[in-house]
Amino acid sequence: MMPKPKSISCHGVTLIELVIVMAVMSILLAMAMASYRSYMLRVHRTEAIRMLLQASMCQERINASRGSYDTNLCKPTSEQQHYQLTYRSPNTQGQSYVAMAIPLGAQLADPCGSMSMDQSGARSISTKNISLMKCWNGR
Repeated sequence: MMPKPKSISCHGVTLIELVIVMAVMSILLAMAMASYRSYMLRVHRTEAIRMLLQASMCQERINASRGSYDTNLCKPTSEQQHYQLTYRSPNTQGQSYVAMAIPLGAQLADPCGSMSMDQSGARSISTKNISLMKCWNGR
């Protein structure tokens, strides 16, 4: 009797399987990066809200002591340089102001754009394609 030929079995990964795995991993990574970027824009937006609230509190203290607002004072800064705070005075008597947080650098991609708050606490954003509440509530 003749001996049976030994069956050869190869256990390995083919090139096609590697390409498929790499493609799936690339898709998952792209989705994760987009989600992470959106999350970071939202997190940095809280910096703008903090700056605006600090500016508002400071202006109210000045108004309580002097009887008018002074936009030359109280300019909170951003530790991470994602926003710059500026003031706009609609009138010259110091009876009103608008504090604006203007995005810088990578934060320019934020769909909320510039955020602002006036002396009455009215809040606004510079873009109209997103909800004001979504921007100010951090969602």
